[in-house]
Amino acid sequence: MPRRYVIALIKHETNTFSPLATPLASFGHGNGPAFGDAARERFAGTNTPMAAYLDLARREGAEIVTPVAAESWPSNKASRQTFETLVQPVETAVRAGCDAVFLDLHGAMVIEDCDDAEGEIVTRIRCIAPRMPIAATLDYHTNLSRELVENATVITGYKTYPHIDMYEAGHLAGDLLVRALDGQIEPVMAWGWKPLLASIMRHAPEDGPSGDIVAYARQMEANGIVLAATLLPSFPH
Repeated sequence: MPRRYVIALIKHETNTFSPLATPLASFGHGNGPAFGDAARERFAGTNTPMAAYLDLARREGAEIVTPVAAESWPSNKASRQTFETLVQPVETAVRAGCDAVFLDLHGAMVIEDCDDAEGEIVTRIRCIAPRMPIAATLDYHTNLSRELVENATVITGYKTYPHIDMYEAGHLAGDLLVRALDGQIEPVMAWGWKPLLASIMRHAPEDGPSGDIVAYARQMEANGIVLAATLLPSFPH
């Protein structure tokens, strides 16, 4: 019997200083969020983690469920109502039963009553299915939280800025989760942070010190020291 994979995209790089509102219609860059098959069609074949997840699921012969795909340009906080409109379809899909959840997230999404939207998303899925394997991909400008780390099985992030390796990050996360499902690996998460506020103008991996750290992360992956390593310099706005 084929596995059933839930694949969803919810992304917003929130700038709490922005004068621009973030209504539901802004997700989809003016077209609104996509649900069900429309979510799959909107992102298939794109340079995104979601597209990588879809390709991996087809390769595995899995049943694919795409409850939502929604992303917006940077702007101010979304409302709780907008957030619930995006998250509840994912919860419904997980409650219906699945073998794994693959999430294409940002990592710096803020809503009106929660500073850690991604942490809430993953925690809510974990509450529904305590043993569910969950993969999450994150933007380079992620504000990583304990809730996100403790409730995900696999996390990978972009290593480029401008971001051109989104598909690559999704492929890595998805492949690791499938290998875990197959019993080939047992991922263990390790993370840490420094009390530093790095200028977003010096986040490019071509510059130091970010470049040195990203190069070291790539080296550890290539040498098999870790399954995945990611620098997440944060988004201070």
